[in-house]
Amino acid sequence: MKTFSVIVSIFLFVSVNAQTSILETADSLYNHGNYTKAIQFYNQLDNTADYTDKIAKSYQYLGNYDQAVGYYNKSVVNSPNNLLFKFELSKLLFQNGQLVQAKKHLMDLIKADQSNPNYYYYLGLVGNASNDFETAQNNFLKAFQLDQTHQKVIFELAKYSLQKRAFKKVEDYVNKGLESYPNNKQLIGLIAQKYYLNNEYHESISQFLKLLDLGETTKFVYEKLGYCYGKVYYYSKAIKYLDLALKLDPKDANNHYLLGINYEQIREYDLAEKHVLEAIKLQDQPLDEQYAKLGVLYNLQDKPDQAIQAFTNAIKENPKTESNYFFRTFTKLDYFKDLDAKQKEVEKYINQFPDSKYSEILKVKLATYKSEKFQNKTE
Repeated sequence: MKTFSVIVSIFLFVSVNAQTSILETADSLYNHGNYTKAIQFYNQLDNTADYTDKIAKSYQYLGNYDQAVGYYNKSVVNSPNNLLFKFELSKLLFQNGQLVQAKKHLMDLIKADQSNPNYYYYLGLVGNASNDFETAQNNFLKAFQLDQTHQKVIFELAKYSLQKRAFKKVEDYVNKGLESYPNNKQLIGLIAQKYYLNNEYHESISQFLKLLDLGETTKFVYEKLGYCYGKVYYYSKAIKYLDLALKLDPKDANNHYLLGINYEQIREYDLAEKHVLEAIKLQDQPLDEQYAKLGVLYNLQDKPDQAIQAFTNAIKENPKTESNYFFRTFTKLDYFKDLDAKQKEVEKYINQFPDSKYSEILKVKLATYKSEKFQNKTE
């Protein structure tokens, strides 16, 4: 009998030591990020149920969200009063697009603890994902009232205010957020866009330059700087940043066009022509504005035949824009040598647009040619 008791004791001792060794190995693997092997060792434990949260987290880190959800559900069942397990499950359900279940768990969490801003924050994210934006904003606002330094909450409130063009709210939220985190690139980006949309270009430039200093060297920042500098007549700087934007995306038609406009302002007409032509090649939408700009550039380079063709192309793109007919007629007056041909072009234009504000300009131009011809005859 004593022998049997000794054998049982030895067996239990060995078994406990073995389980302890397995747990230590599993925890070590988990802590070092070797999640697949950690799961294998946790599953060898007799009391696996006590470690379902770590198995769930391991699957989450591995990107196997279905398995992670399954193990978090087990954790919640095993420990129904553990709010952390339920919160982790809620976040994972949201990430996995299971919005109804995520919302249910978050509502349960709020019933248990109404003072946690993160519960309201994630409930707001669920609202956004469900296109229930007003409810989402209400939840973000509740989170903000609980924690006015919560950067992610402030970003959501400021972003929505920007979308609604509530510029004063944008400024208030951003300033509040920057008090506790001055280098928050997301908030600086929002205030930069606020100034941009409000045509406050100098202020917008200042904020976008801050983003550059913080390492945000993106196409978006470069092209916005290029646009803003052009608006405040710093054409060389506009060209610099639009060039940088095009290096990141050489096929952006709009940036080619903006670059062309800025080159035109510094009288680099050949480069302006090059980029406007590139914009035309790249765009699939109506190109009347680009062709009209190209026509102007050709005129500035004394290329009237090419200008006429460009204005003709602009008219084909959009036959309703009267100014393109005017510029084509005006160019023809310089290009045609025969006075009768000039006369016919003006009459054709006036017949097509009898109430045009441009008619008098063409009549004066034609009268000038007639006067010059008369003077040449009398000399």
